[in-house]
Formats: sequence, structure tokens, C-alpha cells
Amino acid sequence: MPELPRISVSVKAAVLHDDQILLLSYDDSADGGDYHYNLPGGKAREGEPLRDAVVRKVLEETGLHVRAARELFVVEYVPGIFGFDLGEDHKTQHNFLAEITDGNTAARMCEPRDPMQRGVEWIPLADLPTKHLLPVKGQHILDALADKPGRDVLVDRW
Repeated sequence: MPELPRISVSVKAAVLHDDQILLLSYDDSADGGDYHYNLPGGKAREGEPLRDAVVRKVLEETGLHVRAARELFVVEYVPGIFGFDLGEDHKTQHNFLAEITDGNTAARMCEPRDPMQRGVEWIPLADLPTKHLLPVKGQHILDALADKPGRDVLVDRW
């Protein structure tokens, strides 16, 4: 029987406020990357429910208190298909709509700081397609928020 793959499970949160979405900005050009944005989130802990991971990661990375309202879509990375660009582990990233629970929208950078992180920004939703998100999923976010009929909830490209 073949060995089961190692699968890394992470969560991301689309936190919305006044037609804006919260993004983290990064500059990893020193490591051969580029300037890009990401939704707040990260790896789920073993045995941690995904909704709890969303709440924990958003609080850690932004200081905001949220609840995971609903899953929007899943991004999957399969190493053999993507040439091992992001390592040898199979990865799934669960993207949730997250709602602020206490009215506080003053986001801050995490401590300790990620040396590549440059900021935490509220971006107008209308500007999302112009931002370089990693993974590339800006349109998927907009389609999911609009509950676009016929959309695929599995994004099988990183």
C-alpha cells in the first residue's frame, strides 16, 4: 500500500469592513520573490478546527477579533503538478469570510514581526483585482463573496 501524503492545512480570512478587505503586504525580493499581498492566516494546528484556526491566526496577525462566518473556497497545491516550487508537502488552504466581532477595525502588524511583512492595509474591494495576491486568488475572492453561480470552490492552482 502506498504511503499517505503529508498534507499541510492552512486557513486564510477575508476580513471585510465598509467595502474594504484587509490585506497583509510583503516584500520578499531579497529572497528572489516580489512585493505581494496576502490574506491574514496561516497553518492550523493538529486537532484544531478550521474555524478556530481562523480566529486564532487573524488575532495573532492583525489584533482583530473575528468569527469565521463561512468557507469561501479551497486552494490546493500538489507538489508533483507544480514542480515542487513550494516544497514537497501537499497543501490545502481554506479561505473563509471572517466577520469582526467587537467593532474594532484598527489592525496592527504581528509580534514578533515577519521580516518580510511591510504592512496591514484596508484595500477597497474594487481594487482587489489590481493587487498581486499570493496565491493568485483575487477574482476567486470576489466571485465567492458574490456567491457567483457555477463557481468552482476548489482552486487547483497556487
